[in-house]
Amino acid sequence: MALGTAVTQFGERLRNARAHVGLTLEELASETGLSKAHLSRLESGERQPSLAALVDLARTLGVPISQLLGEADGHPQLLISTGQAPRHEVNGLSIATRSGFPGSSAIEVLNVLIAPEREPSSPARHQGEEWLYVLHGTLLLELDDEPHIVREGESVHFDALLAHRLAAVGETCEVLVVAGKDSRSLHALHH
Repeated sequence: MALGTAVTQFGERLRNARAHVGLTLEELASETGLSKAHLSRLESGERQPSLAALVDLARTLGVPISQLLGEADGHPQLLISTGQAPRHEVNGLSIATRSGFPGSSAIEVLNVLIAPEREPSSPARHQGEEWLYVLHGTLLLELDDEPHIVREGESVHFDALLAHRLAAVGETCEVLVVAGKDSRSLHALHH
């Protein structure tokens, strides 16, 4: 699928999910910290979402990231993830979802490939926590402007409200990302 088509379809799914929970663009902007203009460009297919925006949008809308990315659902409250999950290109990252049974919204698990030549992104911030496990390669995690090297087989857990960004060191880095919802904001979800 062409990138333009995928971005347009993402925008349609985002708009439908927002309408389903009855939020205006202003309300969604307030809940996620993203600007109304940026959300409008995401919904119109003019922009690609960042990984942090995907996490925040899915949490706020009470849907799995996989639903926003257009992966099929309709199965029982169980997801068995295989190595055959489709990958989506988002801001220079190659992402495969590894979670998201229908109705799941407490955690998101993503398999992320980071190419060493990827342009540095703006630091991300979002509600909840992240736990990262490096499956292959070496990860550079910048957390509140402080660099941390995380090697293959190591993990890191942090408050995702802290400014953070990921980069690969030397070769492509494969990371398992577990993003947990901030339980203090569970009551704010619109189902």
